[in-house]
Amino acid sequence: MKNSFYMLLLLLACAKLSSAQETDKIVTLVVSGQGKTPDEAKQNALRSAIEQAFGTFVSSNTEILNDNLVKDEIVSVANGNIQNFEVISELEIPNLGYNTTLKATVSVTKLTSFVTSKGFEADFKGSLFAFNVNQQIFNEKNEVKAINDMSTVIKSLADIAFDYSIKPSEPIAVNSSNDQWKIPLEISVFGNNNLITLADYMHKTLKGLSLSTDEANNYIKLGKKVYPVSFAVNNKNFSYLILRSEKSASDLIKLLYYFNHSILNFKVSNGVETFTLEDHRENLYYIYDANFRFFSGTTTSRGDRINYNASVFYPKVGSSFSKVGIEDAGLIVKPQYSGQKFLASESHRKDYYVVLNYKSWYKNQFINEIENFYNDHYVEFYLYSTNNTEYDRDRYLINQFAFVKKLKNVISNNKIGLIISFVNLVPGNELVRFDYNDLRTIDEMQKIKNYKIISQ
Repeated sequence: MKNSFYMLLLLLACAKLSSAQETDKIVTLVVSGQGKTPDEAKQNALRSAIEQAFGTFVSSNTEILNDNLVKDEIVSVANGNIQNFEVISELEIPNLGYNTTLKATVSVTKLTSFVTSKGFEADFKGSLFAFNVNQQIFNEKNEVKAINDMSTVIKSLADIAFDYSIKPSEPIAVNSSNDQWKIPLEISVFGNNNLITLADYMHKTLKGLSLSTDEANNYIKLGKKVYPVSFAVNNKNFSYLILRSEKSASDLIKLLYYFNHSILNFKVSNGVETFTLEDHRENLYYIYDANFRFFSGTTTSRGDRINYNASVFYPKVGSSFSKVGIEDAGLIVKPQYSGQKFLASESHRKDYYVVLNYKSWYKNQFINEIENFYNDHYVEFYLYSTNNTEYDRDRYLINQFAFVKKLKNVISNNKIGLIISFVNLVPGNELVRFDYNDLRTIDEMQKIKNYKIISQ
């Protein structure tokens, strides 16, 4: 009888614990908010967390979320709907105010109870199994939204992350004639502190979104794909990150190509004309961007595609990538080069290539195998360990990706994925150089006093 009584108590306790676990359902998500003050930005981020959780897990008349007073009460931490939150980053963005990104834990159970207490009909959507599936879908949608919000901030910072200098040289006669002259221009692009700020912000946001290795393996067991990213802010600050959504992967590649726009966000003025490099693409004959090839995808056994695929300006000549339309955006250049040099080869005059088409390219960027990367890295390092200046530059480039070797113990299923590296992108160092011929008549040259860069 006594044993039966204790057994009954144990069963009641287990039932109570099971019931608590069944009803105490929480979700964690990464959100961003903007505002005139840091506190306003934080509150807007928390509000976004509630709105996303509400829409996915709670059945109710949505008019409750249109009442700002009720909405403010919903996001109250003291109310218990948001159990806790961790600030990932706080930024002050010129002309935009403050941006706060945080990871919030929302109690779906308490949110449902709160809505009911306000006189609205509400019920929790689905069983525990359905909740787990819904949570995966919810996390995937949240990841896409968070990367979209991150992209807005990154673009704002990228547009003010670069400084410029311009250096003209002595005019050279075109075709040995006095009719037209070309004035060689060297336009150098330098990173500033905003470049480091955005790299750190991108890293922190992706790190907050990332699946753990165990979570990624569970995803794979369920028949779902994952999208790994090896990311370095510098030689000491790097991570192995795993995304859930194909759209996240695509949007991330698209964001990286936005740097093409940011770097070209200037005009050249000479007193006769104010123009962009894209206004006269045919006059651009060399782009040196080895120090800014900050992302990499699939590699070959020789490793040469590490160099070319990391460029936001041009693909490798003879690559398998098809020509794409001008609507895909980016600086179009003539592939007048062989190896590391552009050549004045007439045979390529009619061939124009746009920047790599991320729309068809990103799907192959998340499948790198670590052995291939090590082999490529070793070969590249060996080939370019010479006293030749051009080869040394490529060794410098490859070293930007050397941090991947230190991630070996955390890399899942031997996949490196997309590699993003801001290593060696030191503010004040030249990152990109455009060699450009400004073509002028003798009358136009007489009006030119100096060249200057005008930021847009």
